[in-house]
Amino acid sequence: MSRFYSDTYKWSLYEKYRNGFTLTELCEISGVTDKPLREWFRQIDFQYAQGARLSVKSVQQENEHLKLVVQQKQNELKLLNEIIADIPEVQRIICAHPLLPIYGPNQVCRSLCIRKSNLYYRTFRRPEVTVYEKHNQELLPAIQEICNRSIQQPSSENIRQQLMDKGFTVSKHKVLELLHEIAPQPPSKRECTNTNWQSSDANLLARQFSQPAPNMAWVSDITEFKTDIGTCYLCAILDLFARKVIGARLSLHKDTSLVLSTFRDAFKARDHPFNLLFHSDRGSQYTAHEFRSLLLSCGVKQSFSAPGVPYDNAPMESFFASLKVEETHRYRYANISDLTDSLREYISFYNERRLHSSVGNLTPIRAENKYYKEQSTAKSIGCAPFACKNKCVADFGMQTKIPKNRPHINFYSDFHF
Repeated sequence: MSRFYSDTYKWSLYEKYRNGFTLTELCEISGVTDKPLREWFRQIDFQYAQGARLSVKSVQQENEHLKLVVQQKQNELKLLNEIIADIPEVQRIICAHPLLPIYGPNQVCRSLCIRKSNLYYRTFRRPEVTVYEKHNQELLPAIQEICNRSIQQPSSENIRQQLMDKGFTVSKHKVLELLHEIAPQPPSKRECTNTNWQSSDANLLARQFSQPAPNMAWVSDITEFKTDIGTCYLCAILDLFARKVIGARLSLHKDTSLVLSTFRDAFKARDHPFNLLFHSDRGSQYTAHEFRSLLLSCGVKQSFSAPGVPYDNAPMESFFASLKVEETHRYRYANISDLTDSLREYISFYNERRLHSSVGNLTPIRAENKYYKEQSTAKSIGCAPFACKNKCVADFGMQTKIPKNRPHINFYSDFHF
């Protein structure tokens, strides 16, 4: 290129050439012949094409780098969204308050996965105490008072009935929700598997748990309790009419004699009823020849649950579940005497003060008294005293054996329901 013309001047002529001017016109304007003009324009085209190739290559490299960065940021964002999803929205909204003046509501809601309507409601329009929170604040002291007043842990249905008597409107699920705030959730129940069963010992009860009169059907079962000195076994008998505990005995041994003694107590206390159906599971204590002979001599029909189907004996299972959740799982027992006192108090509470929805939200004793009153009976039939049977002397640490023919030790001979 000639040293008499600057690159800027050459570039201006090149732009005019690209904009439609002919070489003849450019020669007239600049006073330069067409040969130098062609050389200038050729060199400019070469420099422009080389620069374009370099810029495309750098752009491609930059594009690949940005793709990697975007992929990395997307993975990080996905991880953060999974973490944020586990945080309650109320806490996310609380964390969003200081960020609103900096980033604005739109970006904050997108980043923290918050619904904008909820953000506005809790930030600007939500009252200090909602109607539901105010209702809960009124219910919590009342529920706490009921729990403190009762030695045993009352059931949610029992609490609901007492709250309704005080004028509250509340559901059973709301009572359960508030109970979980007051105390830890009771142990979960285990699921039972149904099995097919065929046997000569039929299920005569056939899950007919609602009986029209007392002493028509009894159910029984055995459960165990842990103490510091070992395992104790409780055998209990319920009358299905009012779900009343009519006999109960505690023993250190799970044998047939425990079932025999419990049945004799209940059968005697209920004045030897006729046409009685006795239902239980197929435990060896209930299928023993000695026990079945006793039932036969008393004129009692025996019914069995199907193996592995606790639903056939649901009222008995329900009683043991209530006993453990409301009483025994709340304490640790040093010896059998402590456990006996606890069981005696709970059975008294269960029969005398605990309401049952299956008998019209009445206690078992009130349900039976109501029936006998309707039948013009002078008074209801009593129940057997709660007894504790063991094969050791009172000092269990000595483990001294006593003869088998020794009578059962009735800790509560004066205890009647």
